[in-house]
Amino acid sequence: MKPVDDLLIKNGLVVGPRNIKKLDLAVRDGRIAGIASDMKETRAKHVLDATGQYILPGLIDVHVHPVYVDNIEDSSVSGAFGGITTMIHYAFARPGTNLAETVKQSIGEGKKISHTDFAVHGAMFDVRNQIQDLPRCFKMGVTSFKMFMTYAKQKWMTDDYHLAKAMDVIAQLGGLAMVHAEDGLVIDYLEDKYRSLPQKEVYLKTKPGILEADAAFRAISLAEVMNCPLYIVHVSARQALEPIQWARARGQVVFTETCPQYLCLSDKDLQEKGPLAKIGPPLRTARDNDALWQALKAGLIDVIASDHAPKNKHISDDFLEALVGAPSTETLFTVTYQRGVNEGRLDLCTLVRAMSETPARIFGLFPRKGILQKGSDADLVLFDPSRKHRITHETQHSNAPYTLYEGLECLGAPEMVMQRGKIVVEGGELKSKRGTGNFLPTSITSKQ
Repeated sequence: MKPVDDLLIKNGLVVGPRNIKKLDLAVRDGRIAGIASDMKETRAKHVLDATGQYILPGLIDVHVHPVYVDNIEDSSVSGAFGGITTMIHYAFARPGTNLAETVKQSIGEGKKISHTDFAVHGAMFDVRNQIQDLPRCFKMGVTSFKMFMTYAKQKWMTDDYHLAKAMDVIAQLGGLAMVHAEDGLVIDYLEDKYRSLPQKEVYLKTKPGILEADAAFRAISLAEVMNCPLYIVHVSARQALEPIQWARARGQVVFTETCPQYLCLSDKDLQEKGPLAKIGPPLRTARDNDALWQALKAGLIDVIASDHAPKNKHISDDFLEALVGAPSTETLFTVTYQRGVNEGRLDLCTLVRAMSETPARIFGLFPRKGILQKGSDADLVLFDPSRKHRITHETQHSNAPYTLYEGLECLGAPEMVMQRGKIVVEGGELKSKRGTGNFLPTSITSKQ
């Protein structure tokens, strides 16, 4: 029999949306050619034994900021080592810049240097003047746009008038409004109020969870009036879950995202790591961690993404002056697998669904991405659940000089990562070349 498939992966534990089965998986011309039991080895040019390993769909990180010490290439490499085969990058349109031109530049740069497939969100820092650019962005295949309800002092905050106007336009164009939900003006007042106190100790007090809940409720209310699908990024506070649950019960389309740092770290880590753990929203409490894990189990949180914002920070930096953000994409899956699956907080199918199928569905990439089935792109992760390793800065591939998970002992790690049938990472080595990633136009689902 003449081989018809490029690769046959034998005896792996295929992770589906709801179950895990021992199956074989065939790859042909960059796509999955078949999944079944006892597929004949003679049908493939190459055969790989995956006994004892999980076969995961390629992970999708929908919250990446390639504008700091990692560019699009660096982010794609770092993510690939963590099992991520698709990223959605934020194109930062700073005040005074043209959103459409920024988006065009981001797409062009990604095509030249990304190792993995990618899409783009527009990040609007000057909504009043950038709304006019939205139709051009849609023509380029960018359909989701983030606005800030905080950072008033930096002049990044969108007031309710322009938030409503942007949602109105986005809805008419068939897109998705995304918000960073915190009450910016009240936070600015609290920062001024506590300015004379040790900043690390009061950081959480200046950004209480109830202000995240209030902003989420306002965004939900405006989105309902404008009939606009809404996506709330990096939910961190247990109080924010209440307005989300209220909106869902009334049938409103509100998608939700959290991040590993909000599941696994708390203000206690901030007190130990200082400026390294200064992120926004802030690390909160163990009670918030537990509430978010429960929300994932219940389906109230849809997506886990990294909010990868690597910056050049050191523990000796002045806390007040330290930049906000941390590297996170490479550790996205391994940390949540350790703290979630290994420690009994979440089952593997739910974890993988939140990082693969669900984001693919929300952003119109499914079933090409996000699932292991015949005809889908052969984006695969072979994951060894028995491999012990310790996370350290030295093992990471970000240009950031630290990781928030320094010294964390993990059981389970990616052994091979494949994009459209080609190996990106194998045995701890990068095998791909820059510029091999494809740009993926998005389209937004209107269904929860």
